[in-house]
Amino acid sequence: MQIASTPEPPYYAAVFTSVRTDIDEGYYDMNNALFAELSKMQGYLGHDSARENSLGITVSYWSDLESLKNWRNLPLHQNAQHLGREKWYESYKVRICKVEREYGFEAQSTFEP
Repeated sequence: MQIASTPEPPYYAAVFTSVRTDIDEGYYDMNNALFAELSKMQGYLGHDSARENSLGITVSYWSDLESLKNWRNLPLHQNAQHLGREKWYESYKVRICKVEREYGFEAQSTFEP
């Protein structure tokens, strides 16, 4: 597992927090199709995602707001939003953020073969 590599700020983040229903019908196929399209989008920088039981959080990173709007308006993504409201999600929330600063930590491996 790896944390998304992002450029020096500023850039934008879309935080998608969701609670899933028990319906999986078509969900994973759509998820795979969306991430395949996402990786081709201009301005897309990467994403981080986690799910525990029915609660999921995906954060996608974008170079600018115009690229993020293009993702929101992509027909495949709009179809997924419709299906999500219809059957896959009990609830969700999207938050758009401007990343002003970032910092982190990465342990160095001590294993030497």
